[in-house]
Amino acid sequence: MDKQTWVMGTNGQWRQEQDPLAEHRHLEDWNAEAKAAGYVAWTSFPQQDISPLRLEVYRGADSEPGPLFLVNVVTLGYYETVYAESTPALMELLARWTPVVQGAAISQLAGDLEDRKVITTALEALTAR
Repeated sequence: MDKQTWVMGTNGQWRQEQDPLAEHRHLEDWNAEAKAAGYVAWTSFPQQDISPLRLEVYRGADSEPGPLFLVNVVTLGYYETVYAESTPALMELLARWTPVVQGAAISQLAGDLEDRKVITTALEALTAR
């Protein structure tokens, strides 16, 4: 299978390349595919699994061909994988996408606080003074 995927280049531009996981699609699950391609968990934004949108970053081995970083864009029921060819490319990708992830997390938190009437109660307490 010659599946194409998006890769952020060091020049800050996106391009399409063959997916490094494509040759491992015969394995049982995505984690096995990533491990077989040389990727290991590196970090995620935010750390909580309850955020409606998060980024999971995996780092590849320096000795492996292909992009150095794999990034999963994760929602509560789906994920999409893209890549960054280098550390500067990853930092560019994160600089562009982290504000969206933070906004989703803050919106989720605000909604949770409103559902519990925390915001309304705090505002009432402040205006009663």
